[in-house]
Amino acid sequence: MKGFRIFIFFPLLVFTLNMNAQRRFNDNYNRLGIQAGITHGGINSDNFNTSPKTSYMAGLTTRASFYRNFLIIYGVNFYEFKTGLTGHETNLLQSPTEIDFNVTGVQLNLFLGTKIFGEYLSIEAGPVLQINSKMTTEDRYKNYFVEDYKIQAEDLEDISKINLNLAANISAGIRDVKFWFQYQYGVNNIFKGLNTKELENKNSRATNLKAHMGFATAGIVVYL
Repeated sequence: MKGFRIFIFFPLLVFTLNMNAQRRFNDNYNRLGIQAGITHGGINSDNFNTSPKTSYMAGLTTRASFYRNFLIIYGVNFYEFKTGLTGHETNLLQSPTEIDFNVTGVQLNLFLGTKIFGEYLSIEAGPVLQINSKMTTEDRYKNYFVEDYKIQAEDLEDISKINLNLAANISAGIRDVKFWFQYQYGVNNIFKGLNTKELENKNSRATNLKAHMGFATAGIVVYL
């Protein structure tokens, strides 16, 4: 039910912001669009040897021109990203298995940008507020030990649920359809929620765990 409320709330928020922008910006280019993209990346950590994975992102976005060649982009995206970690079923003598961890959630972005070549090419950058789920894996891997730690895959689930990313974006195309490429980097430590006394008691090495999100996205947006 909570996920359903988020699914309803954020598109309504974007639609409301778009209506307000239309009243505020006296410009003939103010559009609401539907976008989708493929992401590649995941979580980067000095504590674990993570491997990047490919997933998806999709949502609503707006694009409004204001003051000469400047523009503003804001919107909401629903996404999934994955990260691979090496695990062992019982001990290090067994063959290693790559465990896929999944995170889903919603992102709310606000970008400021400038036009490089009219409406055909622009660059943008800004903050992304991310609200995400736990970092989960398949049930069959939950009891696997992660790398050479004495902790199991299920011990890594409770990552931080609210995170802040910074993004840089480039958009290219015609008025109604644009292709975009974006890179996001997580500002805060997404593993902060894992640093508990309980985890430290399982393995004294599992302290001060740090990780940051990092992924690239390539996608298309169609303006209505």
